[in-house]
Amino acid sequence: MIYIERKLIAIIALLVLLTAGVFIFKSLNDNKIPRSAKLVFLQKNKCSVIG
Repeated sequence: MIYIERKLIAIIALLVLLTAGVFIFKSLNDNKIPRSAKLVFLQKNKCSVIG
């Protein structure tokens, strides 16, 4: 029982670390793009959807 619990805890810890890493990576990549360029990109997407 103890071995299975340790394995489960290890898997959960790895998943938490991976998700945290993904969020950090995304936030770093978002900072590289200027906000004005991001807004223009979003507006282009909305216009293409609207028609």
